[in-house]
Amino acid sequence: MKLKPQDLKSFIDKDRRYKRAEALLIGQWESLLLSEPWDMPMITRADVSFAKTLSEANVVKTDVDLSTFKGVQAFISHNSSRLTPDVIKLLKEPFL
Repeated sequence: MKLKPQDLKSFIDKDRRYKRAEALLIGQWESLLLSEPWDMPMITRADVSFAKTLSEANVVKTDVDLSTFKGVQAFISHNSSRLTPDVIKLLKEPFL
């Protein structure tokens, strides 16, 4: 899968959008707390969607498996305090 222009720009610039998706994929979401201590960042639908895009394009080595039900369940369990019901629904949607 190829990245769309906006996604490629985020990847090249390593912008905030990319850093959030990367942190999600490598299991380092807590590192965002250190860089933004005033903000308790919740994982958003946009974070999950972009993380899936990066993973499918094989541009980020991931420790998180969002392609299997078992992987999604483990991710939800590990990050439950940072996920809204809307994001959990998005994660589970492919398996329903």
